[in-house]
Amino acid sequence: GSSCARWDGAARGYPEGVFKYGMGVASQDFECAPCITEALEERIKHHNWGYLSDRDGLVAEIVKWNGNRNQLDLDPKTITISDGVYPGMIAAMRAFTPPGGKTLIITPAYSGFYTMAREANIGTVDSQMKRIDGRYEVDWADLEAKMTPDVRTLVVCNPQNPTGNVWREDELERMGQLALDHNIVVISDEIHADIVRKGHKYTPFAALKNKEIVNNSLSFCAISKTFNMAGLKNAYYYSSNPALLGRVNQQHWPDVSTLGVVATEAAYKYGGEWFDQANAYMDDNHTFIEEYVKTNMPRVGYTRNEGTYMTFLDFSQVIAAIGPEELMATYGKATPEDGFQDWLVY
Repeated sequence: GSSCARWDGAARGYPEGVFKYGMGVASQDFECAPCITEALEERIKHHNWGYLSDRDGLVAEIVKWNGNRNQLDLDPKTITISDGVYPGMIAAMRAFTPPGGKTLIITPAYSGFYTMAREANIGTVDSQMKRIDGRYEVDWADLEAKMTPDVRTLVVCNPQNPTGNVWREDELERMGQLALDHNIVVISDEIHADIVRKGHKYTPFAALKNKEIVNNSLSFCAISKTFNMAGLKNAYYYSSNPALLGRVNQQHWPDVSTLGVVATEAAYKYGGEWFDQANAYMDDNHTFIEEYVKTNMPRVGYTRNEGTYMTFLDFSQVIAAIGPEELMATYGKATPEDGFQDWLVY
């Protein structure tokens, strides 16, 4: 009854059944951090909803959060406020990839990257990772082979959605060096940056030691995942290279929601303790899922994630055991995967 895509949207898709699990979109089930709601309630008392003119307070909190949490020294002048990671990355794809050009995506990857490419009217090319000892690893030879002259941007997802890789510094350096060698601009989606499991460390692409690599990149961030605020439509991107930043800004209309700015500023300013508790809880959930899947679902492949709150499960053995023909006959769906989705409803 809240118009939440994770629950209400999925239930509308299965009106004939009882919806059991909200697993269709990357959002949390926690209530919002109190500091966010309190800030929104206070702003609503103002009773004026004209255009927003002042974003300096938000930019200051972005700088503080990244400095305190990630030891990243951001220059406020390098930050552009946006209404989402989507419009920012679409603007970057348009800025650097001419018609007929392509963006390179390391897969398995977030399906939204392909939506962004379609909106930017460019093509895509994939570099498939290899699963080695339970972790997805970049196929470096394949990645470089895919860096053909028509590829103008490389999408880096840090941490990686959905495989949960929290990329090490050496991995990011290698991606960045390959892109630099082939005159490809790195656009780094870092929306899951804060959600990192115990024993792992998030490295911002912009924090790499090689400044030539950093100057060939832009990073796109939001607290949509950190504080479950996707509905408030606020994000930001930055680059240490003013030429790159300027080209993206030319393609981007930075109009934002007043409430989104208020909520994001409050979350960054007052929500750190709440998030630390939520992140620890999610880490325990991952441990529970890992143990449950290995004990009760032996045919399901489990990848132990290092970050994000996704769990990437491989059901290919289950589908093969049932048989795609049986799934088609029983469910009449276009693919075995479509039929398998119905098993989440009873």
